Amino acid sequence: MRGTGHDPRSAADGVDILFDARHIRQSGIGTYIRTQIPHLERVTADRGLRLAVLTDADSAPTVHDATRVITASPHDAAMYTAAEQRVWQHALHTCRPRALWVPHYPFPLALLNPRDRAVRLFTTVHDTLHLEDAALSNQGRARRTYAAAMLRLDARRAATVFTPSDATARRLGETTRSARVLVTPIPVDDVWFTTDGLPDPGVGQPYLLYVGNVKRHKNLVLLLEAFAQISDDIPHRLVIAGGGETLRTADDRVARIVGELGSRVEVTGQVPFDRLRALVAGADMLIMPSLYEGAGLPPLEAMASRTAVLASDIPVLRETCGDGADFFDPHDPRALGQQLIRLCGDHDARHSLAERGFAHVTRRQTAIDPTAAAARTCSELEAAR
Repeated sequence: MRGTGHDPRSAADGVDILFDARHIRQSGIGTYIRTQIPHLERVTADRGLRLAVLTDADSAPTVHDATRVITASPHDAAMYTAAEQRVWQHALHTCRPRALWVPHYPFPLALLNPRDRAVRLFTTVHDTLHLEDAALSNQGRARRTYAAAMLRLDARRAATVFTPSDATARRLGETTRSARVLVTPIPVDDVWFTTDGLPDPGVGQPYLLYVGNVKRHKNLVLLLEAFAQISDDIPHRLVIAGGGETLRTADDRVARIVGELGSRVEVTGQVPFDRLRALVAGADMLIMPSLYEGAGLPPLEAMASRTAVLASDIPVLRETCGDGADFFDPHDPRALGQQLIRLCGDHDARHSLAERGFAHVTRRQTAIDPTAAAARTCSELEAAR
């Protein structure tokens, strides 16, 4: 195994699939990338195909010796930028892949050039948030126009567009009807099913937990409003894990309510993975109040940790959480507060909900084929020979 460096083979040896792994350190897309690489390595090896990963020099994943590492140039290019487009152009000219898999929606414009038009594109659309109304997405007209243009190109050019949920696939189909879409649900990492040996979560017991950033569609304001209404009626504190460094800039309402609640709320900011697991496993409940999601992994990770889940009643979370969660209206803080009072005061009800969640995530885990996206990519390439 190796993590960095260059494959001794020349570019002329060729690459069948180039997988963009540059954003492996991010939370949502990083989890997806880390999950896909070993499946891609196994499936390509079984089928005699050559795999390469595109990565920044300081964030190369650990890969098999047979997997070629292509260093991105320019370094550390952000999503949705001209620099990202230059990264893809440089990579295509460096290794001449037969296929490029981009695990987010921007379309590599280099594929419109005659020189690279034969390269097959595979892309993953995790959500369509950037297409949604500005009141939900907090995106201006320019960003929404950009997203629509990129998704139309994906639909026209991609051999397959992967989505993590039927809800996302349906929304994508409303805007880009020609897309060839395959729904490939994301499994929960097996590590979440093990709680032995975790560190102390480092917060006072008992507590309720929110995991995520503070972007508008995450709807953290509703949870804070509900908690503020009932905080005198329950012994629990509210812990907000992740996104703490943007608390003041992302939504002024969040910062204001957190300030008013004082010591009843703890904002951890980004935490190491083992501590995040400990926070999830130690919580009495995880609450996910989102108005919009592409799939929603935190509730499933909580279920795997035997933590009870309360989730907003939106289609994608109904799909993801099934009968493993209790649901609430994400526009009604008073109703959520009443559910919190009931569950915070009833250990048996919380335990029953947690067990229901564990049963659901276990069934879901066995039903998912984690190699589906990798297998489709390889099959498309084999069929094109």
